[in-house]
Amino acid sequence: MSAVDSSLTRTPFSRAPFETFLFSGLAVIAIAVFGLGVAPPPLPVQIIVLAVLAAVLGLPHGALDPLIARRAGLWRTAPGFAVFNLGYLAIVVAVAGIWVVAPGPSLVAFLVISAAHFGSDWNGDRPYWLRVIVGMGLLSLPAFGHQGEVATLYDTLAPGAGAAIAQGQSLIAPILLAAMLVAAVLAYRSRRLNETIELVLAALLAGTAPPLVFFAIYFCALHSARHLREGFRAERGAGRFAVVITVAYTVVPVAAVAALLAFGTPAGVATDARVLQLVFIGLAGLTVPHMVLISYAAARERRLAG
Repeated sequence: MSAVDSSLTRTPFSRAPFETFLFSGLAVIAIAVFGLGVAPPPLPVQIIVLAVLAAVLGLPHGALDPLIARRAGLWRTAPGFAVFNLGYLAIVVAVAGIWVVAPGPSLVAFLVISAAHFGSDWNGDRPYWLRVIVGMGLLSLPAFGHQGEVATLYDTLAPGAGAAIAQGQSLIAPILLAAMLVAAVLAYRSRRLNETIELVLAALLAGTAPPLVFFAIYFCALHSARHLREGFRAERGAGRFAVVITVAYTVVPVAAVAALLAFGTPAGVATDARVLQLVFIGLAGLTVPHMVLISYAAARERRLAG
């Protein structure tokens, strides 16, 4: 069980972590605003805001990966640190390269991998398949309520495949919604009311708010905030080193994206479309080694504990 999972075990709502209140507050506001029919901001504005929020609030939780790797025994010395970074970077580049060659399958794979990762925010002591299905529901519900908009976004990331992927998600979304509700009930029965509320609000938000607004609120206010809090708690002894690592490993990807945006935008591609591509393909590249590392560290903890 990961640090995030263990922190949520049998947690009453009165002792819920701060990200529960942050996410719940923002989700309720967004649900009320868009539920009343207020027009969303223009799509280019949503994309830019998402990019900024992902950089400032989303990337830092993954920036703790070198510290997780050190706890997991993957490096102890400066040469080991260099080897770890080279391996991590190689996976990022490989994922981005595969996406360029096969964008449709890459988008599907990214959605499945992200579902497995995001679904683990809840019911950490439940079967892995349940968490995967919950994550799939989380990512599929936006297509149920906003299929056309999701298809447009997907076509920017995977030209020619977006409509089919969005339609497939829309078709399976009601079944996956039922799985999310089951997970909410299981969390309630385990006396984790905070998880129940998060799951219900996430489902309502996904069906009500524009897809990018939903993703920004969930990813930044709940998922990233939760993992960042737990990461710093696990690294209490690292002190300033943890802060330096987090800042450095946040700034470098942001600088790389800025450079690609400034010098690598193909002719005829709109700036907002290019930003969307860089954000999500970049997240895909970072998510794969992040998940591999988290899984390895969790398996190592289980071996040591057992």
